[in-house]
Amino acid sequence: MNYFKAALQWTFCLAANIVLDSLGLVIVAIALPFRKDDISVSDGRKIVNLPKWAWLWGNDFDGVLGDKRGWWAANTPFGWDVNSYMAMYWWTAIRNPANNMRRVSLFSAPIVGSIIRFKGQYEVSDKPGMGGWQFVKLNSAKGRNYYGFYLVKQWSETRAFVIRLGFKVLPRHAGTNEQPKGMTTRINPWKKI
Repeated sequence: MNYFKAALQWTFCLAANIVLDSLGLVIVAIALPFRKDDISVSDGRKIVNLPKWAWLWGNDFDGVLGDKRGWWAANTPFGWDVNSYMAMYWWTAIRNPANNMRRVSLFSAPIVGSIIRFKGQYEVSDKPGMGGWQFVKLNSAKGRNYYGFYLVKQWSETRAFVIRLGFKVLPRHAGTNEQPKGMTTRINPWKKI
């Protein structure tokens, strides 16, 4: 495992996130009035998404109205209606900024045909009783390496310290047909679990 290369990759990913997420605050605001009907790439359901010129800041999986489970509709900030401009803006620009970055090969770790190695615990999750840490390295069929780090230190039954850096690859993805995994930079000392 090459921790130095991982740190460089995470630094690049963080810088890209900062630039693109910041641009998204303006681009999403301008693009939302031009939203269009679309089809989810994950399950073929009808969604509403940003126009093609704002594709990078859209969400080809869930669109601008939230997730298919209805979680977002039930949990919008300030009780906003899920169809309101502000709820769509928050979902697209704040909660899931530049979501289609994960569909760009530079920012997407391919699972199929890759070799996945890890150190730490096999299973880590920000759920009660699932704490621990893991450092994961994915070597793609094209020879490119992708790194991810996940740490969960549970403070109580409902709160944990969570760090997730790099690509959201898990050891259990090895040998599966999972979609390519995007990247994240998340540090939360008091995350609700």
